[in-house]
Amino acid sequence: MFLDAIFRRVDDSIGNATRGAWRFTIVLVLALSALGFASAAAHAYATATWGEIGGNLVIAGAFLVAAILVYVATASRQVGMAETQPAAAELETKSFSVLSLADQLLRPDSDMVKSVGALAPVAAKALAERVGPHLHLIIGAALGLMVASKLAEKLDRTKAPEA
Repeated sequence: MFLDAIFRRVDDSIGNATRGAWRFTIVLVLALSALGFASAAAHAYATATWGEIGGNLVIAGAFLVAAILVYVATASRQVGMAETQPAAAELETKSFSVLSLADQLLRPDSDMVKSVGALAPVAAKALAERVGPHLHLIIGAALGLMVASKLAEKLDRTKAPEA
């Protein structure tokens, strides 16, 4: 069947995407942990140097500057993307008609709806096969983060004796 090649490509694409997503997730979790510890160390240093209020203000200012830098960096990319997108008039002159596409999507007996409906179970099955073996890790990580946040909250509420 001519759809077998498409199914294999979809399966390979999902496999590559999930492997890449796992690597990215692990790197992201480690980087966020490092950022958390760096923030805690910076906060301890700032409060020791400038006092409780001044240190908190310095750390808040540093995060505000970081947020502004990220905003400016991402806003310039959005402007660049908006400039490269074709105008609506150019889209109407293309070989396809938006109305005919909408007509195909809205008719339940159209070939497009049938082909998308046929691909959905395959994609869901492939995704479940890739995520299923690692579901216990996802749930364990979520529970671990929840317990860690509750412990950190409890530790913040208790006063440690001064040495």
